[in-house]
Amino acid sequence: MRPTEWIQLGIAAFFAIAAWATVLGPRPLPVRRRWIVTTLAAVAAIVIAAAHAIKPHLAADSYSVMLDILTACLFLVPYWQTGQFFLGPNEKLQSRLLAIDQRLLPRASTTSGTSRNPIGLLLEMAYLSCYPLVPVGLLAVYVFGLRDKAPGFWLVLMLATYFCYATTPLVPAFPPRSLITAPADATTPVGKTRLFNLFILKHGSIHAISFPSAHVASAFAIAFVFLHYAPLVGLAFLIVAIMISLGAVIGRYHFALDVILGAITALAVFLACLHWL
Repeated sequence: MRPTEWIQLGIAAFFAIAAWATVLGPRPLPVRRRWIVTTLAAVAAIVIAAAHAIKPHLAADSYSVMLDILTACLFLVPYWQTGQFFLGPNEKLQSRLLAIDQRLLPRASTTSGTSRNPIGLLLEMAYLSCYPLVPVGLLAVYVFGLRDKAPGFWLVLMLATYFCYATTPLVPAFPPRSLITAPADATTPVGKTRLFNLFILKHGSIHAISFPSAHVASAFAIAFVFLHYAPLVGLAFLIVAIMISLGAVIGRYHFALDVILGAITALAVFLACLHWL
């Protein structure tokens, strides 16, 4: 198997074991949640096993493409697993994160997100771009003739993102936008792009932050890999990553510390993996 498949199986198994190990702690996960985490791990294992079972029936090139697509499809499995560990916020940690925001961003920290203006639209569009960023990054690998670099692309991206997922249960907190209760903020005009972002998060998220920010870590991981292999393409992805970071903070989707540590995580993983790129 490719290293990326071992990583996917490893992180999925890690969460499954951790879910059952919570019975030894003060806040054990409900049995239903433990089984959800375990089932997601089993799904990842079955999909990867099925892919290897049909390997003899595919050309080597087609099989490689299929594995890249499956890797992208399974990329969010750890995200849904880590969401099962969220039983409510740690009020003390959450207050500290908010206090850091109030020191670093005194104006933005008092709002629940962007306003309905051109800057708000730009930031919301930037944050919206984080959802298709991984498949777009994979497509860029193919389009710019870097197919042989796909393993390196996945290695940095997965290690950076999965590290964020693995540490998220240690910092349970609601996103900062949900902590603002000032009545005046409720009258602030909200743009349609923000409403769309909020709709996606309402119906497709774990309703808690990832810590560090997995979206930011993913964006910078992709940017760093392309800066290494194709600098001009990497520069474009770097601009996107910076805009996603600004959208995450100003839009109050993440605390400032989430975003900063997400970028640092991506850089650290990239530097650690340089030998294998």
